Amino acid sequence: MRGRTRAQLSDRKGQAAVELALILPVLVLLLLGMLQVGIVLQDYLQLQQAVEQGARAASLGASDATVMQTVEASAPSLNPSSLTLTVSPSPSERQSGTDVDVQGSYSISVSIPLLTPLLGGALQISSQSVMRME
Repeated sequence: MRGRTRAQLSDRKGQAAVELALILPVLVLLLLGMLQVGIVLQDYLQLQQAVEQGARAASLGASDATVMQTVEASAPSLNPSSLTLTVSPSPSERQSGTDVDVQGSYSISVSIPLLTPLLGGALQISSQSVMRME
């Protein structure tokens, strides 16, 4: 009887399957989270570069409509309907030697369904660039 008890205690055929079942959801969620962070980072870098290009155009005397076109052209993968752009001061107040401030914000929808309840469905990113008028 003592031999059977040891044999039964050392039988671990299903242990790996149970461990995998316990850790797999956590690993999948972690990998999907890293993927979403990569998407957000890519959009943030594109927004930042586009706002800098818009500020450069504004510092050269471009109108607000031209600044918006420059920003949209500099970030073709961003959805223009989710992009909000603010340029200050107004074109009539811009003079050589003063600063022009371009601020952009972008709403990113969470593209991975498992993360939507955790992140709330949408993330807001923003960028700002200030340049001196020439």
